[in-house]
Amino acid sequence: MEKKFHCPVEATLSVIGEKYKCIILYYLLNEGTLRFSELSHRLPQATAKTLTQQLHDLENDGMIHREVYPVVPPKTEYSLTV
Repeated sequence: MEKKFHCPVEATLSVIGEKYKCIILYYLLNEGTLRFSELSHRLPQATAKTLTQQLHDLENDGMIHREVYPVVPPKTEYSLTV
């Protein structure tokens, strides 16, 4: 089901309105591609579960790109979608 919004602000807040999403976007904009652990160190107050969920939401909304490398240990990088 497609979301319906009454104004652009409502649409924007639905995408980036959660607690850490703006901060995640800030770091990716200013520092470029970051691994999950690097984001976790920059957001020590965020639990791994919360950070993972908000990264997943941003990826689903097309705001960021997630790249998983098939290595041991697993390597996952996040970057802004341009």
